[in-house]
Amino acid sequence: MTAGARVAASAVICDAANALLANRLSPGAVVALYSAKGSEVDTARIDGFARGRGLVVAYPRVIAKERQLAFHAVTLDELAPSRFGLREPNADAPGVALTDIAAFMVPGLGFDRSGGRIGWGRGHYDATLAVASPDALRVGLAYEFQLIEHVAREAHDVALHIIITEVSTHMVV
Repeated sequence: MTAGARVAASAVICDAANALLANRLSPGAVVALYSAKGSEVDTARIDGFARGRGLVVAYPRVIAKERQLAFHAVTLDELAPSRFGLREPNADAPGVALTDIAAFMVPGLGFDRSGGRIGWGRGHYDATLAVASPDALRVGLAYEFQLIEHVAREAHDVALHIIITEVSTHMVV
């Protein structure tokens, strides 16, 4: 995708995610976003929408030698460059319990229509989603070309509920 096409597609994907959040979450609920790495769907548009609706926005931080991510209630401006090309909250930023997160927006390299996801290979999101609230909405944000026929899954992989692309929204459950 060209940079311009990626920006346009990200806007469409984020608008669909925003509509989903508007229908599913009440003010005060926590939504977990990510700061886009490379060509991932940019979630800044979701951040602005969520804050405008009174939602709490949290961003992940990788903890050394741990698989589970830690989430912190911060603004985009408070994210700092980190390892793996990520922008993350500082360790002393206000933390958010995984069980308090009502919706997770999840990046990835590839997705299938049954909720399978290929990540960056470290298993952070799978480990995190496995201990999050079972009621938390798990949403994959992807470009249409990232949808593949089948993602091979292992026992520790956690399926997503919804995959949103610039073309359609795939409801898994």
